Amino acid sequence: MTAAAGTDIVSVSRVSGLISRGGTRFLERWFTADEIAYCNAKSQPSLHFAARLAAKEAVFKVLHTSGEGPIPWRSIEITHDRLGAPDVRLSGSLLEAATSAGIGTIAVSLSHCDDYATAVAIAEREARSTAEVVSSG
Repeated sequence: MTAAAGTDIVSVSRVSGLISRGGTRFLERWFTADEIAYCNAKSQPSLHFAARLAAKEAVFKVLHTSGEGPIPWRSIEITHDRLGAPDVRLSGSLLEAATSAGIGTIAVSLSHCDDYATAVAIAEREARSTAEVVSSG
């Protein structure tokens, strides 16, 4: 097993401004319906949206994908496990990329204060044999 890490930090005021200017269109471009419902149920939704943006960026960094076109941000969903800890659910092309890269699990940690939100993602990759590494380039 090998691991890859990604991290990101996001300005809460920047996200708040994006939500004010872009409204529903902005939210639906970046977040799933469940993420929107979760964040909007909080007393300060911008903090939670910013943390999820940071998490999506951190997860994208550990995937090491170089697809063409826009990044399908809604294909990275930040959910919660049965104990309430943040969890990652991938779908579509990003799930395919993770599977083909041998990524089994992605753990994520989120944090925020009034000004910034940050996240760290760690992906576990299955160790590839020497023959696989040589043949893949």
